[in-house]
Amino acid sequence: MPGANPYDLDPEVRALLKIETFQQGKFTTREFVENISKNILKRANPKEFDPKPFIRTFERSIDELLKLRESVKKESKDLEASVQLIETGHRKKLVELKTTFEDVVNSFETLETRINEVGNTAIRIGEQLETIDKQRSRASESKELIEYFMAFNRGDISQLEYLRTQNGKEGQFKAATISRRLNAIAKEVDIPGGEVARSRIEKYCEVLEKELLEEFDKAYRQKDKETMKHCAKTLQEFNGCESCIKLYVNQHQFFITKVNLSQANEFLTSPSWNDLPNPQVPPPAVDQGLVELYKEIRATVKQEAEIINAVFPNPINVMQVFLQRIFAQLVQTYIESLLTHAENDSTLAYLRSLASVYTATTELVDDLKGLDMRQKRNVAPSKMVEEGSRKSNTIAELLDQCIEDLFVPYTEGDRYIEKEKKSLSELYSSLLLQFNAYHIQQQSRAQAGGLFQRAVNQITNQSGGRDIADIVTTEEDGSLSVSTAMLILKIHVEAIRRSVKLSPPSELPKFTSALFHVLLDSIGKQYVDTALDTCLDQITAMDSKYEPDFKPFRVIKIAKDIIHLAQNHFQMAILPLASPSLTIHRDLTSDKNRFMMGVENKMNSAVQKMIDVIIARLSYLLSRQKKVDFKPKDEDDIIASLATTPCNNCVEYLKKIHSSISQCLDGKNLEYVLIEIGITFHSILLDHFKKFQVSAAGGLVLTKDIAKYQETVALFKIPQLDDRFEMLRQLGNLFIVKPEILKSVLNEGHLVKIDVKYLLPYLQARTDFRSAGIDALLGTTAEIGSGERNFNEKARARLAAMGLNIHIGLGDMP
Repeated sequence: MPGANPYDLDPEVRALLKIETFQQGKFTTREFVENISKNILKRANPKEFDPKPFIRTFERSIDELLKLRESVKKESKDLEASVQLIETGHRKKLVELKTTFEDVVNSFETLETRINEVGNTAIRIGEQLETIDKQRSRASESKELIEYFMAFNRGDISQLEYLRTQNGKEGQFKAATISRRLNAIAKEVDIPGGEVARSRIEKYCEVLEKELLEEFDKAYRQKDKETMKHCAKTLQEFNGCESCIKLYVNQHQFFITKVNLSQANEFLTSPSWNDLPNPQVPPPAVDQGLVELYKEIRATVKQEAEIINAVFPNPINVMQVFLQRIFAQLVQTYIESLLTHAENDSTLAYLRSLASVYTATTELVDDLKGLDMRQKRNVAPSKMVEEGSRKSNTIAELLDQCIEDLFVPYTEGDRYIEKEKKSLSELYSSLLLQFNAYHIQQQSRAQAGGLFQRAVNQITNQSGGRDIADIVTTEEDGSLSVSTAMLILKIHVEAIRRSVKLSPPSELPKFTSALFHVLLDSIGKQYVDTALDTCLDQITAMDSKYEPDFKPFRVIKIAKDIIHLAQNHFQMAILPLASPSLTIHRDLTSDKNRFMMGVENKMNSAVQKMIDVIIARLSYLLSRQKKVDFKPKDEDDIIASLATTPCNNCVEYLKKIHSSISQCLDGKNLEYVLIEIGITFHSILLDHFKKFQVSAAGGLVLTKDIAKYQETVALFKIPQLDDRFEMLRQLGNLFIVKPEILKSVLNEGHLVKIDVKYLLPYLQARTDFRSAGIDALLGTTAEIGSGERNFNEKARARLAAMGLNIHIGLGDMP
């Protein structure tokens, strides 16, 4: 451009050096530099780079930017000064506003105080005016009452009659109010000639009340609630509505029809009534007649609640009277008839009926407590209603009292629990009659005397006077049964449930204790103990010459199962109810443990006696061993035979023992019994094999017997016994090995642990003991006698130490 300064900035670059460029949100340094250099690049020689235009442009741009920065700084300072000035003014204004607001608040507080003072003054004035008005009204009413009283004294009742008959319902209500006040004055004031007025006022009040009651009764029959409400309100003011309430309740159709129904004994209509005395059937449902009665009571009370709320100024008091009449006249009469009929049937029927009636009545009471009764204000209750209110301030309290009054005759003191104890005793005696008769008859064969006669008398009484000899029993009747025990416990559980429902909470631990002791006597003494006593007698009478019966083991198994059931019943049903009383809890636990320990001792005794019988039988079978069994003459018979006859008999008997006991016992109990039998039998065999001379051929027979014994005992699957009979087998080898290898045999297996002098009795039993020079070979001839004696003594000592104390465990007892 002609005349242009070569150092001036390009207009486009100058345009970029304005404050607006840097106010844009997308400003970047790179773009800014590119825009400044854009025109220079266009004019530059592409073949030769000249930095001077760039340097001049950037220098001028920097100068301009510095000027721009100074301008911005100056503008910022000016703005800060303005803002500070404005803020100062704003703070000053806030202070002024705060002061103004506080002044306003103080003004309002002052105004409120003045208003309150004016209000209090107005209230005092109002109270004074009200007092003056009451005094004026009282004076006016007193004057009016005096005029009416003097008129009655003159025999003039026209003014009051006019008020009553010519001024509608309001006049009638006012006349009733005046009559009540006049009657009160006449009774308190004693003036000459006052008797005439008093007599006339009383007569007038009687007529007025009679007319009001007739009007109420007519309205009641016509279902005219408005007239009923007016009469009730008037009678409430007149005499507290007492006569009106009585009329309403007494004439109610519900009481008339239901009284006739209950008097006709039209109840007990439940089809399951015959199941009530049957303990094997669950308690039947509530009597259908009672269900229907309670259903009608619910419907009637709900309907009458609406009427009473609408008609009477004191509905709660009226409903109280109505409910009292229902429970006293209808419910109580029906329940008495129901329970009387049930008690004539059986004690169980009575108790089941009592419990079901209590449940149904409690449900009825709970439903009735939900009544919506609205007590109205400004009601002047009569003396009767005031007393009723003091006794029962609410419907709920009245209903609680009603249900308590209903069942007190049946649950007071020990009446209820004595019935439960009587019922349990009757049921258990009936249930166990055949069982006890069987065992009494069994014992009669073996004993007599006072104790036996007392037991006979007890069973005779329980059987209704029938003689024990007249009761036909079978062996099954005398057998313990888990199902019978379950029924005994089921009966007891039902009694416990009733006691929880019918007993006061404070008496429940004591009642639970009483019921549990009845159970202990029945399931314990009369059932399990009796069976175990008979079992012990039968075991004692067993003869080893005959194969004993293994039924005692079944008795022990069932007894153990029954006691376990009783233990579970005690822990789940008895202990929780006895826990509130530490003394009863402790005594119950002690009594239960004492009973269980007694049963356990009897079972242990029975098991030990059975083991003795089994061992005696095995000893008897071994005693049939012939001396020639181990000195046979015919070797062909030896090869053909598998074992001797006593051995076969013992083996067969041992298998029966194992099979029978395994069905009756299990776990450690089974193991203890089998170990005791096995150890004792092992000891018997040790003595048995010393009694016979054994030839070379007889040794084969003896080892066959031992092998059979070992094979049979192995069925017990008890390592301890397997070890013993393995030792017995090795001992049997002493009878069959050649004399020259005896020493090597004695130094092997179990025999190496035994001093040779203790084995001498068996070596001596060999027929070739001296002829083969076994005595000389072992060099023990001089010690034979003492060795045999020492072996017997030490063997018996070891067996005694290894013998077990049989214990039929019943589980942990708390």
